[in-house]
Amino acid sequence: MRLLVRYVLLVLMVFTSVIAGAQMSFFQADASVKVFAWGSEQTLAWCGGFNTPQFTTGDLNNDGLEDLVVFIPWLGVQTFINKGVAGSPDYRYAPEYALNFPPIYDYLILADYNCDGIPDLFHQGVNGFSVYKGFYNTRKQLCFTYYKDLYYSNDIFSGGPVNAFNNPGDIPVIVDVDHDGDLDFISYDIGGGNINFYKNMQVEMGLPCDSIHIALKDKCWGKVYQGYYRSHTLQYSCDNSGLLKSSGSGEKKTHSGNTPCLFDWDMDGDYDYLDGSVSFNQMTFLKNGRKEAGGGPDSMIYQDTTWQAGGTPINISIWPAAFNVDIDQDGKKDILVAPNGGSSSENYKCIWYYKNLSTPGVPNWVFQSDSFLIDKTIDLGTASYPALFDYNKDGKPDLFVGSDGYYQSSGVLQSRMSYYLNTSTPGNPSFTLQTNDFLGLSSYAFKGIAPAFGDIDNDGIADMLIGHSDGTISYFKNIAASDTIEPIWQLMQLALTDMNGSVINVGGNAAPFIYDIDKDGKKDLIIGGIYGYIQYYQNVSTVPGTISLKLINTKLGKAKADPTRSYGIYSAPFIGKTDSTGVDYLLLGSNSGNLYRYTGFQSGDTTATYTLLDANYDFIDSTYNLYNHSGTSYGLYGNLRSTVTVGDIAGDGGLEMITGNVRGGLELYKWKTYMPNHESVPIIETGKVQVFPNPANDVLNIKWSGISEPEVQLSILNMEGQVLYKSTVPSAWFSTSVALSKLSQGLYICLLQSGVNRYYSKFTVIR
Repeated sequence: MRLLVRYVLLVLMVFTSVIAGAQMSFFQADASVKVFAWGSEQTLAWCGGFNTPQFTTGDLNNDGLEDLVVFIPWLGVQTFINKGVAGSPDYRYAPEYALNFPPIYDYLILADYNCDGIPDLFHQGVNGFSVYKGFYNTRKQLCFTYYKDLYYSNDIFSGGPVNAFNNPGDIPVIVDVDHDGDLDFISYDIGGGNINFYKNMQVEMGLPCDSIHIALKDKCWGKVYQGYYRSHTLQYSCDNSGLLKSSGSGEKKTHSGNTPCLFDWDMDGDYDYLDGSVSFNQMTFLKNGRKEAGGGPDSMIYQDTTWQAGGTPINISIWPAAFNVDIDQDGKKDILVAPNGGSSSENYKCIWYYKNLSTPGVPNWVFQSDSFLIDKTIDLGTASYPALFDYNKDGKPDLFVGSDGYYQSSGVLQSRMSYYLNTSTPGNPSFTLQTNDFLGLSSYAFKGIAPAFGDIDNDGIADMLIGHSDGTISYFKNIAASDTIEPIWQLMQLALTDMNGSVINVGGNAAPFIYDIDKDGKKDLIIGGIYGYIQYYQNVSTVPGTISLKLINTKLGKAKADPTRSYGIYSAPFIGKTDSTGVDYLLLGSNSGNLYRYTGFQSGDTTATYTLLDANYDFIDSTYNLYNHSGTSYGLYGNLRSTVTVGDIAGDGGLEMITGNVRGGLELYKWKTYMPNHESVPIIETGKVQVFPNPANDVLNIKWSGISEPEVQLSILNMEGQVLYKSTVPSAWFSTSVALSKLSQGLYICLLQSGVNRYYSKFTVIR
């Protein structure tokens, strides 16, 4: 069994300083820039996209309405607040609620086990079922505290205690299977052929409602057996050792990789189910005959191997999973279906919605959409690359988004680029989609599209470069008459070459950016890539309109994203103004999701070593670090692949930041200032303070280095900037510890101030 858990350090709310004398400005999650496409507003435009989503619902803000929680294995939790009314939900992205979730592993289910009306949380944990009790904090936000992992002492089998088992990667079922008033647990066995029924004995044993006591009551629930084939074996006998006793036993081998979903298909009071398999793109429906038999054990009597026969059959690559949730809040649970197969799965038409219009005894599940919710987002499939550029020359930056591409049945991603016109008016910033296949780039069959805009051939008008997954770059020359009219881009070099005729190739996932890095008046080419460094090609052209690039440095400024890794880093550079100082900085996106901010290049010295200011700029990391169960980091990164662009979208003199990610979506942040005054802003940087364990529980250990002042002031802040703890200690101690018993579960900032300098590190408290 895997020993890793995933945790979202999804930091989309940043802290504000309450220490007097400091003006603090940060990029903060924002939804004020509206996006329109296909004649309607994309109300979830900036949620970051969806890949392999799982769905569950619960009241996140204690307002009586069911909100939506989406979990993506390896990438984390997305939270959506219901801004509608009963029967007419309006889900809006609210990432701050995701901060209250513990580390999640493989699956996420919200259900109330303790009868208090508050959603509790279940996930894979270490052994199969890990339970967290839900509660509301003082801000009426749903939070969780650890209850226990589920073990049983066999009631009908020998041995114990034994963990309730769920195959890693599978999605189990947590419902009141036997309708006795407490939650039970369903999962496939280790071979993937038989279904285990873990009965909750809370009611039978007269235990308090706030308890779970399970027994493995049936190792062949439903009298059904699933082998390698789409069809299941029905009505077979089993000796509850898990061994099939029919004559067909031994003819089939089983496999793990199952996603069962129990739901009352015909509203007759017993649970039917949809079964997803890692081997198929369809789901098999199995009808429960318990009602027809007048009671007794659950027993499947009918199957439809391509549900729905006669309707719109599920067909999702790869390994579909179904979720029984009341997504439209009409009092009847519907079915959402999504892939469970990782990065090789369908990445756009990946949320199928079947509305429940059934009445008792008359099943009626009506297909609504294969891209539910996605049609309200900016989502380009896999790995998005945003860039701001004033295409129509109206003085407002437009938005271009490339990507690695959309899933195709051939298995090869189809890369395209979307163009959103900046349609902002004073006080009403907005983008409107013009095309999702700009210049018909899909016809070139590019593998990966990472756009960059600028005058690379010295003729005074902006050209377009496109980086590709294989590390090469295509060059589109602007042949328009001037830079005051809309560009006319014409492909000149399918694979851009340098001054010696050699193809420019950074080894993989080229992310170009055009910028005069040497300050000689000509725009140069810098390129991020899979190794994490930046390659620098100097513009040495002497004839306007011709391109000539000379390789100067393969590790410009020694700047590197995710410095502890050597490969699979996906650095993506942006250079420009990122704050109110008017100074250009270098931002590097990365595989970890962190944004690395560098300075030291402004003089034009391309031999200098750049200075790292932030290893996690403004805490906008969306990083999904991997931890073992003791909370010790393995030093691994989640595959988030952040990219970044910054500009004044609203035309109000401020700045907005747009980040891309591996899910193919975008997130938006706006530069905001707190406690304005005329005093200087202290320097804030990382690297001189370490905290551990992280996540922490009772005690946080803090270490620092490189501080010459005699004292350090230590503060613990929450994500709203409130100082929860403060002390002053000698810097010569080099370390100290802080008790965390009074802190609730969530994300915090450890801030050290020494003289005019400040150093920070994030940490998480779990209970």
